[in-house]
Amino acid sequence: MMPLVQWLGHTPIAQGIHNSAWLFPFIEIFHLLALALLGGTIIMLDLRFFGLGMTDKDLPDLARDVQPWLRLSLAVMLASGFLLFMSEAVKMYTNQAFQFKMLFLALALLFTFAVHPRFTRPGATPSLSGKAVALVSMALWACVGLGGRAIGFV
Repeated sequence: MMPLVQWLGHTPIAQGIHNSAWLFPFIEIFHLLALALLGGTIIMLDLRFFGLGMTDKDLPDLARDVQPWLRLSLAVMLASGFLLFMSEAVKMYTNQAFQFKMLFLALALLFTFAVHPRFTRPGATPSLSGKAVALVSMALWACVGLGGRAIGFV
């Protein structure tokens, strides 16, 4: 895997981002805004499992309404994150905080698209198991954010 990572880090795009004084922070702005939007949609939906916030909407309706925002923010976050990774590919690949973030990103994505929909389909009502799903979801996404924040310190 390391040869691929090294190759990515030496591509013209990666070198352009790495050697620019403003390009990395510019891309990071989009990455963080997308993370905030993604986090907002997840938290809004997960809090609804507890009967908090957006109580005027049924859970399935809310899940349907936030889905486009979730997908858009996820696409921007993944694209910008890949560009940021490319600019310091070898450094990131060996960074334990980055590895932690990627592990939890994979788990959070799997959970969000495989488990979450089962509890937000039409006819679903908030239940104890739904609350557990919401807690796990928030914990997984919090780990993604914390791992990302820790990258600069590890």
